[in-house]
Amino acid sequence: MIINRETTALVVDSTADLPEYLVKDPNLTMIPLTVYFGDEAFLDWAELEPVEFYDRLSKASELPRTSQPSAGAFLEMYKGLREKYERVYSVHLSSQMSGTCASAEVARSQIDGVKVVDSQLATGGIALLVDRIMERIDRGTTEEELDAYIDRFLRDKIFYFLPTTLDQLYKGGRIGRASHLVGTMLNIKPVLSIEEGVIDVYKKVRGLRQALEVMRDGLVENTRPGTTIYASLSHGLNEPVLGQLRELVETVPDRDIEIRLTSEVGAVIGTYVGPKAVAVCFIQE
Repeated sequence: MIINRETTALVVDSTADLPEYLVKDPNLTMIPLTVYFGDEAFLDWAELEPVEFYDRLSKASELPRTSQPSAGAFLEMYKGLREKYERVYSVHLSSQMSGTCASAEVARSQIDGVKVVDSQLATGGIALLVDRIMERIDRGTTEEELDAYIDRFLRDKIFYFLPTTLDQLYKGGRIGRASHLVGTMLNIKPVLSIEEGVIDVYKKVRGLRQALEVMRDGLVENTRPGTTIYASLSHGLNEPVLGQLRELVETVPDRDIEIRLTSEVGAVIGTYVGPKAVAVCFIQE
């Protein structure tokens, strides 16, 4: 089957934290997760953008809750798209972090022509995968070639995340009270990675600058000189630190580095990593 803009659509959930050019793409449809502050429910991005979310988060006594779209919502969306397109790729937050992929799979089992992709990623990592898929749809490819590229992306991509505060990880039960206290007192910064869809601690260092350099060094160690690297940057309303990370990434020597997108970390991911986090995802091509 030929994959192009006439035959193929994408569905992406809101945890991709898509930049504006992807949000406006006519072949792409976003399905939101839901964020709950107490009894108030908000559709991620559609009803709650990062500025308002982080303001609410700073005033909340308890962490908000999140929930995935229903299988029924996915099925309704798929049916509408299949009336116009032969093929739908549905790309979602890591199945290790959310039930979103599971809801999508239930819907997929009830309709032909839909492929669910577990991105094994979050936020700008998903957005980078979507960007690379859309480029291939733009120039035209085959279903076999696109599926092979997606598999390679999932295997070879590198993703690093830096929460600039440990508060959210502590409140969410990701670290204990002692780790939170010691880490805060000693200015310990955990650089996180996502491996096979699971968040893990990549390295622990002291100080913000060293943490950012660890992320840069990871790019160097996992890519070859003379290659093209496509990257995405994400931040929880933290332009100053994002700027430092951008400078470190762009000045890696002997590689053609193209930062394809910069995005803000939205409410669902922000619930678990807190404000002012920064992330980088990259793929060597």
